[in-house]
Amino acid sequence: MWTEDDGLGSDQDQVDSAIWGKSKHLPTPYPLLWHLVDTAAVAGVLWDRYLAPNQRRIITDGLDTDERHARSLVMFWAGLHDVGKATPDFQQQDKDAFTALLSTGAYERCSGEASLGHDTAGQLALPDLLAPLGYAQRGRRASARPGYRVAQIVGGHHGRFQETAGAHGGRLRLGGGRWVGQRAALVRVVHDALGAPEPPAAVDAAAGVLVTGLVILADWLASQEHFLRQQLPQVPQDTDVASVVWHLAALSGPVATLLDDAGLVAPSYRAVGFRDLFPHHPNALQRSIIDELLPVVDGPGLLVVTAATGDGKTETALEAARRLAEVCGASGFFFALPTMATSDQMYRRVRDFAVKLADGPAPVTLLHSLSWLNAEYEARATAGIDETGMVISDDPGRDVVAPEWLRGRKRGLLAPMAVGTVDQALLAALTTKHNALRMLGLSGKVFVVDEAHAYDEYMTTLLRRLLTWLGEYGCPVVLLSATLPSSQAASLVRAYEEGAGVTRPRVSVPYPGWTFVPATAQRKPVTISEPARDRLVAGRSITFRLDVRPVHHSWGDETGSTDRRVVVRQVLTPVTEQGGCAAVVCNTVGDAQQTYRVVRGWAPRGVEVLLLHSRFPARRREEITAEITRRLGRDGDRSVPTIVVATQVIEQSLDLCFDLLVTDLAPMAQLLQRAGRCHRHVRVRPSWAGDPRVVVLDPRTADGDRHHRPAAWGEVYPRYLLRATHERLAGVDRIAVPDAVQEHVEAVYAPQQLPHDPVLRAEYDVYRAEGMAVRGTAELGVIPEPPEVADLRALSRTDTPEWQASTRLGAEAVRVVCGYLDPDGGQWLDPDCHTPLPRRGSAAGGRFTRSEVQAVLQETVPVRAGLLDGYEPPVALPTSWEENGWLRDLRTLWFRTTPTGPVPAVWGHRQAALDPELGLVVSPAASVH
Repeated sequence: MWTEDDGLGSDQDQVDSAIWGKSKHLPTPYPLLWHLVDTAAVAGVLWDRYLAPNQRRIITDGLDTDERHARSLVMFWAGLHDVGKATPDFQQQDKDAFTALLSTGAYERCSGEASLGHDTAGQLALPDLLAPLGYAQRGRRASARPGYRVAQIVGGHHGRFQETAGAHGGRLRLGGGRWVGQRAALVRVVHDALGAPEPPAAVDAAAGVLVTGLVILADWLASQEHFLRQQLPQVPQDTDVASVVWHLAALSGPVATLLDDAGLVAPSYRAVGFRDLFPHHPNALQRSIIDELLPVVDGPGLLVVTAATGDGKTETALEAARRLAEVCGASGFFFALPTMATSDQMYRRVRDFAVKLADGPAPVTLLHSLSWLNAEYEARATAGIDETGMVISDDPGRDVVAPEWLRGRKRGLLAPMAVGTVDQALLAALTTKHNALRMLGLSGKVFVVDEAHAYDEYMTTLLRRLLTWLGEYGCPVVLLSATLPSSQAASLVRAYEEGAGVTRPRVSVPYPGWTFVPATAQRKPVTISEPARDRLVAGRSITFRLDVRPVHHSWGDETGSTDRRVVVRQVLTPVTEQGGCAAVVCNTVGDAQQTYRVVRGWAPRGVEVLLLHSRFPARRREEITAEITRRLGRDGDRSVPTIVVATQVIEQSLDLCFDLLVTDLAPMAQLLQRAGRCHRHVRVRPSWAGDPRVVVLDPRTADGDRHHRPAAWGEVYPRYLLRATHERLAGVDRIAVPDAVQEHVEAVYAPQQLPHDPVLRAEYDVYRAEGMAVRGTAELGVIPEPPEVADLRALSRTDTPEWQASTRLGAEAVRVVCGYLDPDGGQWLDPDCHTPLPRRGSAAGGRFTRSEVQAVLQETVPVRAGLLDGYEPPVALPTSWEENGWLRDLRTLWFRTTPTGPVPAVWGHRQAALDPELGLVVSPAASVH
């Protein structure tokens, strides 16, 4: 076994510039030393210009030193990240360069196939390499030794922490002799050029995570192809310390440009008032924040805002986030929402806010898996962006995501201002790849979570753990909700306080109102005053007339006056006869498609009927959403009577307003959320819609006597929540908002007494047991709390790659592209056979361009993962798709074309057809026509 003490004259070795660090796509290999130095320089600029004050404090305190020393250490460790490339297994990846090395006779090769990743090699080698610099090698636990913790940071620079203490076969492949000397020379030269920083007394886990994220980011920035090509002719020929010091000084300008080009520098903000940012005067909720919270807040904490839909929580959050960013030195904010659709809508509002707030350019990143299919965002984000930002990576894993994190609109959580799905943040709390990078991106900004009530027990468990880490980091957080049970609010507050190291009696959150919990025991919580709350209640009170209609679900012939189809037509009659607008919110895509068929076939000419759900191709769904918003948004054109049939996609964060709201029975929180789309805005309405009216379609047995959940609803909602809401609505003909909201929510989600009805009690017991099981499942995948992390390997204990990690239990989805096969075997993206399915891209080597990938993804449809079980595609996708990260995981449904139209795809007892009006229809085979 070779060790780092086996080097031949390692203390006297000069660094060999023939040992390369980057090679792919470059005219000549880029020397390893200079890539290490580049990365160290980038880390220094990131420390100065990217890290927020709380992040620098956490790292400095975690190293038990001062800020100047901490900066030097972080640069040094970043400059070690690829030291594992000075090994035969890595160097032989470039055959010509490796042959030249071997021809000198100074290096030996390892026998057998290359098997040691350079990240692992660096982690294995570093403890011995750091020992001569004073990094202690002794300690009760390897993880408690600074040298081992630094080695883990280096070993984690591809996104996953490793454990290499004790026996490890990889040590046999590090290479002895001159290889050992070269690794020692690299460490010595980088160390001395950076001022020979003394080793730290400790490296705690919280600091280690942030440093790892910083090293990953620095490496990616320094690995961009255009930067490497720019630097190749300028790197010194000599590799002594003086040459490295000179090169470091010369890098200051180019490295600063890297950050600017990547959009990773926080914009400067103007001193403006509320009326400068929003087109209206502050309402009672916003005024209470401005008058009672903003003047007293002087540091990080957790703000919980609870108010009914339409009460201006978004503007409240943005105003609070602006102040929190100011007092905490945060770079910006991340606004997290439940779905891609709600993120798309919020993007427009937040972008307008940022433009008014920032003094100069204010790009806002839209962050979800298909953000680049948002036409408005794509047009803004890709201006001036080309392919030069490609990151040259030597990580062989399929989940290398550097280009998508860094380039243009894909800055992700690293960008100062971003809007996206909450999943992007929750991934930081899972033991999956790149969680350290996500934690770096989140912890330096204000984290805003909208619709905090909308997450199930699995997601809430992940959110609690994330809040604990953000509390540890002193990151300001804002939670928004229209229907948050008090027990859930208390659990989220407590999670944040535990991370912040604060112990308090349980903090209550009034409804409606707000509470701010400081991240320090030296400050007391601040809550909306009673007078301000009274003004809030008085200024936004609305009473919904509740019309609970027993209905029977049937797919055959209509069964009488309680047939759901009959009831829907009856309650919508005022719209068809007198004008106005209404929404019918369905619990499943199948119900929405059937309801749309019924309403469209019944509504007279002149009444617009629109359908929106998740199973439209992405391009078509965006078009429909834009059309509905144009008609029914705050300034919508309501000249044409309109009926929107939709699923839960219009339930949250879409600023829509209807004269009448018809909804399937749903759990109380979702039901109240849907009700908030009725009379949301003040406007002139038809005479029949003088009072806000919500019609609840309450599913019953055929005789109408008993509650009966339709089988087609599956497990969309827990049985208990549906039955408990059904029971709660019995005899209720009005709901006053906000006065009665909390009462109704608590009665369903946190009843003071156990249900007396034996059926309801049994379902309640199942609901509680399933909640405990789900929490247990979530806890298997979450990272430990900061004090529990003895070894950084605990943060990566699962092998699930980032692209497969699930933040929604049981909600895994796949994206399906619908393809068409003509009689001659031709493959097309449209039924008219005008757009061929691309087999190769037009870029070099057959790679697909952004626009080519976008053209395919715009035609994809998300479906539940198990829906395609048993389907065997008649033809395979082109092999070239496997080389593209966006295309490789698509599934395909093939439809054969005929003179009369495409033939449905059939498998097992299912068949599917893509209808231009209905979207993807998946039904039992015998019922598809």
